[in-house]
Amino acid sequence: VFKLVESAVGLVRNSLDGAINRFDTLKNYPKVMAQMGYSTDDVAKSTEVLKKGVDGLPTSLQELTKSSQSFAILEKSATGGAKTATALNDAFLSSGASAADASRGVQQYSQMLSSGKVDLMSWRTLQETMPYALTQVAKSFGLTGKSAERDLYAKLQSGDITMEQLNKRFVELDGGANGFAKTARTASGGIGTSFTNMRNAVVNGMANTVETINNALKDAGLKNGISTLFDEGKQAIIKGFAVFNQIVATAIPKIVGAFKTLFDFVNQNKDWIGPLVAGITAGVAAYKLWKGA
Repeated sequence: VFKLVESAVGLVRNSLDGAINRFDTLKNYPKVMAQMGYSTDDVAKSTEVLKKGVDGLPTSLQELTKSSQSFAILEKSATGGAKTATALNDAFLSSGASAADASRGVQQYSQMLSSGKVDLMSWRTLQETMPYALTQVAKSFGLTGKSAERDLYAKLQSGDITMEQLNKRFVELDGGANGFAKTARTASGGIGTSFTNMRNAVVNGMANTVETINNALKDAGLKNGISTLFDEGKQAIIKGFAVFNQIVATAIPKIVGAFKTLFDFVNQNKDWIGPLVAGITAGVAAYKLWKGA
């Protein structure tokens, strides 16, 4: 029982960084997107897509948000970027890709979407990291059989199917009864994912707590909530060290002066101080011997 309690406390403690990162992400994402020119409504919708997109998956909100911002630039829409990022994340996970493979695949896919062209090296990366998803996409275009992926690649190269159409198809196939979203949650199931999901639940709960504290501090008069509190604490620390440094700067010359006076006195009177110290040392040693006897 005590071990379980200790593990639970450790889980909460270790989740604090994740909670703060999630809190910062949800606070900073709208600001960054607004500076990039996206509307408030568009950003709000994209935020909900991202939050829903990581629910039940071992993907962190920070990872998905970073990917979403890149796709938003290509999609010219924050919501479009969020949907693309979510659909691709689901597509990779539904194919059993690891986090590293998914990251590699997203990078190659992003390059193709940006240029509007498909190249063999990037396509091979997708074949390695999302074979199931590519098969399903090819099937949706009427391409079946063992050559479905090759046929899809050929049509993308010839322009019969554009990268824009391919991207829309990924988003379309993400939803639905047997879409990538559902398959991803099945494919990533297991004890490891369940533990990650539990940890994410703790992170989300703590992030909500941080949000509540932050709002309460704002209501109490602190303009930026927790940030204001820490900023004021930082200023107090800076002032404290300034006072301490001033005291040290004033005291050290006096201490050095006192030692110098002592050393000068000893040096000037070493003729009688030396024998005196030797005599005292011998007397103490004799007393210890006598007490021991």
